[in-house]
Amino acid sequence: MANATNRQRIKAEYTAAHVRALTLLEDLHQRIEDTPAPTDDGPAIGWDDVGSLKHLCEQLQELKNHFSPADAN
Repeated sequence: MANATNRQRIKAEYTAAHVRALTLLEDLHQRIEDTPAPTDDGPAIGWDDVGSLKHLCEQLQELKNHFSPADAN
């Protein structure tokens, strides 16, 4: 009985973590979509913006490599 209860808790915790991960990914996707793109009539893009976006790309690549080491590139 305790083993079944433990499996139920594991399943519930995994499901909650899965939903949380998808929510975080969607939030991050939306924030990246909302970042300004360089345009002639839009806000000025500076080197700090480039650096911030490249830093985010590096972090995302590290995370991707964690889950898919064979795809590291």
